[in-house]
This record gives sequence, C-alpha cells and structure tokens, in this order.
Amino acid sequence: MMTASAIRKPVQQDIYSERRNLRAPDFTLVQLDPRDVIEGVMIQEGYQSEDAPSAGSMREHCPHCSGVQLQLILRYKFVKRSHLLCTSCTRCYDALYPDGTSALAPGAMSLV
Repeated sequence: MMTASAIRKPVQQDIYSERRNLRAPDFTLVQLDPRDVIEGVMIQEGYQSEDAPSAGSMREHCPHCSGVQLQLILRYKFVKRSHLLCTSCTRCYDALYPDGTSALAPGAMSLV
C-alpha cells in the first residue's frame, strides 16, 4: 500500500525537473534617455542626478563595458521608471521580451 507522501514525491520531482529545463527568455537591451527614467538636471558634462539605490546585480551585462553587470534600479522617490544601470558608464537600459514588452514595467506597452 502506498502512502500519500510517497505518491507526492515523484510529482514534485517531475515539476522541479521541468523547471530546471526551462530556459530564461533572452532580453533585448534598449538604451534609455536618463531624463526619462530619473529626475535630475542637464549639465555640460552630462546628466546629473542623485544616486539611486540598487536592488541588486542582474545577469545582463552592459553592451558598452566589458563584463560589467547591470544593476536593477527600482522606481522609488526620484526614480521615474524602473531600469537597468551600468555603474561604469552610467548608461540606462530597459530589458525587452522578444514580443517587445518591457520586463521591468508591469503592464507596459509593447515598444516594437
């Protein structure tokens, strides 16, 4: 006779193995104008704003800097829109799914 816990184990293992085989979607990085994502002022040297706190490093790397992981900046106080930031060159990016919708803005419209 099989117990309920013996029946559940194979089902859970199958679910986990299916998840392991799923691959994360490839994102297309689109550079954003910093004036559209964070409050600040334009000066002769570029755009100046307060330092936004990072929510952590992402797996995506900056297309302009060698091996620099992008930081996730969430919408908070003076940050107008969630975005990815390269701490080396200070460029801002959005990550788009293959269908053109933003991975960072819930309910965002397609840009493609």
